[in-house]
Amino acid sequence: MANNNILDALADKLNNGKTALDLALETYQMWYDANQALSINKEYEISNGQNSKRKLTRADADEVTKMLNFWENEWLRLQGTSLAAPKINTIYTVGYNNELNR
Repeated sequence: MANNNILDALADKLNNGKTALDLALETYQMWYDANQALSINKEYEISNGQNSKRKLTRADADEVTKMLNFWENEWLRLQGTSLAAPKINTIYTVGYNNELNR
C-alpha cells in the first residue's frame, strides 16, 4: 500500500490497526495534556518514543501551543478539512483594452 504521508507510513509500520488519523489525534492529546498541566504551573513529561523523556515547564508553553496548532491542522488535513486559507492565484491578462475607458 502506498503511503500518502509519514503518519500513514508509521501506522503501517506499527501494524496495530491505528490509522494516520488515530496517530495524529493521540499526538494532539499528548500536547493537550501538556498544555493543561502547564496552565496550572505543573511540569509535564513527554516521551520521544526512544526510551527517553523530556520535561516541559511553563517556559515551554509557546512550543506546546505551536505543537497543538500543528497537530490540530494535521488532523483536519487528514480528514480532508483544513483551517488553512485557500491559495489565491493572480491572473494576469495580456494587453489592455483602451476602448473600455472612453
